[in-house]
Amino acid sequence: MTALSKKIGLVTGANSGIGLATARHLFDEGVTVVAVDKDTDQLEEQQNFHVKQVNLLEESEIANLFQWIRSDLGGLDIVVNVAGIGTDHGILDGNYQEWMKMIQVNLLAPTLCSKLAMEVMVDKCGGVGHVVNMQSVWSHAVPKTEHVHWYSVTKYGLKSMTDGLRIEVANRKLDIRISTVSPGPTESNFNINSFKTQDKVDQTFGTNRAFPRLDPTEVSAAVVHILKTPKNVQINDMIITPQKYVF
Repeated sequence: MTALSKKIGLVTGANSGIGLATARHLFDEGVTVVAVDKDTDQLEEQQNFHVKQVNLLEESEIANLFQWIRSDLGGLDIVVNVAGIGTDHGILDGNYQEWMKMIQVNLLAPTLCSKLAMEVMVDKCGGVGHVVNMQSVWSHAVPKTEHVHWYSVTKYGLKSMTDGLRIEVANRKLDIRISTVSPGPTESNFNINSFKTQDKVDQTFGTNRAFPRLDPTEVSAAVVHILKTPKNVQINDMIITPQKYVF
């Protein structure tokens, strides 16, 4: 038994990287996990580990997910919004459709998931729960590298939205904690998804880095640490980076 045993938790972006590590870590802590992603090939349905294929670009699919949580699970204690996408170029080389897609996945989807999760927490769990949104160091500083500029815009938006939620929760005297994790460079498939090939990733970042990237399990450990803090403690934001990394 752990402090998280028998809780119900939702993780988006759960098919890879930080999301997959977080879903597995919560499951190991005794949480009944709802693992959500548009692709689910790395996820295996088992007792207390529910795999849901959801396109976060579709409002109706998100709404249906939360309706299933209400009807089949009867409540929700934790939501960890991890899903996010990037690009391989700057704003001046981008286009409206691409900007909107990143806003939908990186900002609107976690906003809607947070809102619907909190409604379940109020209706089914006595107004108690924990929302953790995955930000980035680029929600605290604008990077020099162009390909991260629009990503940074979406993460600044996520930070502002999450700070607003924290105020609204306090105004309503709810016992829902609102936290964020802002990781630096992490070893995952995020850059491959953005740049499409390993060669382009290596051309952009080089192959002789001065520091090792964070492992996704190190970021998931930060999430679990936040969730395990005493009920009267709210970690607003945790910035974690590789040692020697400066942003």
